[in-house]
Amino acid sequence: MQTALYISIWAYLFTGPLSEPGQVFWLVKGLLARVPMWLFMPLVGCAKCHAGWVAIGYQTLHGGLGWHSVPFILIAISGAYALQTWHLIVDKWLHK
Repeated sequence: MQTALYISIWAYLFTGPLSEPGQVFWLVKGLLARVPMWLFMPLVGCAKCHAGWVAIGYQTLHGGLGWHSVPFILIAISGAYALQTWHLIVDKWLHK
């Protein structure tokens, strides 16, 4: 389950702070802005979507998908959601 937390941290950082202008992955987000929304969101537009797809891919490569994969995927998505929500709360608090 530790890997699920790593995936959620990666998804939050990749789709959020590290994809802002001037950061490491800003060019990736800029290039992918031209693709359809259904493809943009899981790739770089949404931390929860990205975490879910990376977790599904990880589970597929390491043991296959099944009911045993559900907690892993939910932890990855929930962690990304928690980090994204925490970021919004802190940002709102800092910019009062």
